[in-house]
Amino acid sequence: MFVRTARETDVSDIAHICATGWRDAASGESALDETVALVETRVDEKGLARDVQRTDGDHGWVVAVEDDTVVAAGGGRLTDDASGEVFSLHTHPEVHRAEAGNAVLRTLTAQQVVAGARQQWAWCPDGDDEMLSFYREQGFEVVASVGTDDAPESLRLVRRI
Repeated sequence: MFVRTARETDVSDIAHICATGWRDAASGESALDETVALVETRVDEKGLARDVQRTDGDHGWVVAVEDDTVVAAGGGRLTDDASGEVFSLHTHPEVHRAEAGNAVLRTLTAQQVVAGARQQWAWCPDGDDEMLSFYREQGFEVVASVGTDDAPESLRLVRRI
């Protein structure tokens, strides 16, 4: 497996992996309805294609590839001079998630450290124990629970990098 910058040809794979990840994390009928609406707005292939093509240096998508197949995708950006954010990190449901997720997170983290970040933020759906465990193993701590009328409850996490 190797990690590289996402390409325009990866957009449909990224959309599929992220949509599947958000749907798998939903629990209960109301959460599933909210998640379906969230997926429709956030996993728009045209928007993802624009994001993948961005070259401003503080925003980007990376993918883990195994046997010519995208098995994980992650997006990150700088939020200010000293902070980075992982705004999306998902793995294909049929791969060893921890290995692929770690590889993508390490790459996003390295990019953000080089750009000057000293702390890193992430989001995790409330109730997704597997994702929360993954982030905690990487040194993230929960600092808040956030929810809106348009999105299910999420946990806000942070770590020093």
